[in-house]
This record gives sequence, C-alpha cells and structure tokens, in this order.
Amino acid sequence: MRRRTEVPKWAQIEDELAARIGCGDLRVGDRLPAERELCDKWRVSRGTIRQALDALAARGLIERGVGRGTFVASGKVEVRLHDVAGFTEQMARAGVEAHARVLRAAVLPAPEQVAGELELEPGAAVVRVERLRLAGRLALTLEDSWVPSGRFPGIEDLDLRGSIYALMRDLYGHVPVRVVETLEPVVAQRHSAELLGVAAGSPLMLVERTAFDSDGVAVEFAHDLHRGDRARFVVEAAAPLPVS
Repeated sequence: MRRRTEVPKWAQIEDELAARIGCGDLRVGDRLPAERELCDKWRVSRGTIRQALDALAARGLIERGVGRGTFVASGKVEVRLHDVAGFTEQMARAGVEAHARVLRAAVLPAPEQVAGELELEPGAAVVRVERLRLAGRLALTLEDSWVPSGRFPGIEDLDLRGSIYALMRDLYGHVPVRVVETLEPVVAQRHSAELLGVAAGSPLMLVERTAFDSDGVAVEFAHDLHRGDRARFVVEAAAPLPVS
C-alpha cells in the first residue's frame, strides 16, 4: 500500500486485485478472501474494502452474492458494432449459446420516430418485438425492435426466440447487409433493471440501430440496452484507400 499518494486506498486495492485477475493469478470462478481477511491484509477498514469490491463489481470483474462470497466473474461479452450479424450469430462466434425470452410481439401503428427511421408514413403498420437476450444464462441485452409489417408479413407469429435476421433472410429474402448505430450511456430504470437483473441506476449502454437490406431499404429500427458491467463494445475502422 502506497502511503504517500493522492490515490485513495480503496482504489489502490482495486488496482491490485484487477491486476491479479488480469494476469491470471486469480482465475474465473476463484473465490476471493473474505472481507475480514482483506482488511487484515491491507490494514484498512471494511468500508475501504467494500469500496474496492464495489468498483470491481461495477467493472464486471467480480460477482458478489449474499451468503456465497465474492468470485472472479466470467468476463465481458464482446459486442462488435461494425458486424451486421445479429446477437445470435455474434454469441455463436464467441462460443456462447444465445437465448431469447420474447416479451412482446405485435403489429402496431408506427410512432413518428420509428416511421422516420424506417422511411414509412406515420401510423403505418410495423411489428414491434421486445426480447430479453441471454448469453448462456446471463441476461445481457434488452432489445426493442421495429420492422415494417408490409415487408415482413406475419413475422410476429413466428418463433422469435432465435435470430430475427435469419428469418428475414430465409423466409422473406431481405437480410440486413448494412447498419448505422449510435451509442449512448444511460442508467437502468426500474423496468429494465428488473429484467436485466441489475440494480436501478446501474450503467447501461443504449445502442440505437437502423438496418438496411441490399436494396438500401430500412428493414429494422431498434433500441438495445446492454448491461454495462458485462458487455464490451468493439468498433473496427479503416482509413480510405488513397486516390491514385
């Protein structure tokens, strides 16, 4: 413990534990020592230890359970924003089994923003699909997708627990090939917190997406809420080739 430093003691403890996790000294599933042991090790108060553990939990590095102790977490799931593949395909590439719990699927009149993004008249028929997406057993993402009903008639009655993009491709011939996405950090409201299994006020990442097919037609507009403690976002960019 560095005594003469402006870095708080809890932050120093957080850094040391994070470094031990990063180098593999503490592995996924390992149980951390009890708070009393950590207090004795660093000669600090229990409040200081709890601040350090809270910070590690917020980073998704540890899991804390009442009566179970504190364990090294399984790490974050990568969400590749430049990849047109949907959630199911991305999880498969990461070696994680994707699941979906359908919360709602219904035909509704398009709200003004949705109609604008899908290039429809306000009030045109759209299908709204709300799903809770899971990576393995982990609730990771709350999806709210809107698709044009005229282009995908009856999609609301299909099995929507898998890939919607696969249904678009295999049954309708309008697979998304390009997406435009924006990111905005937000906090979990009570409804989203309950579904994602986090505390209200926890950090989430809102990804707003519009997807287009090969004809340049908008086929989906979506709001996805990702758990900030369990998702890592990857964006790939390349410089344009010089004009000869």
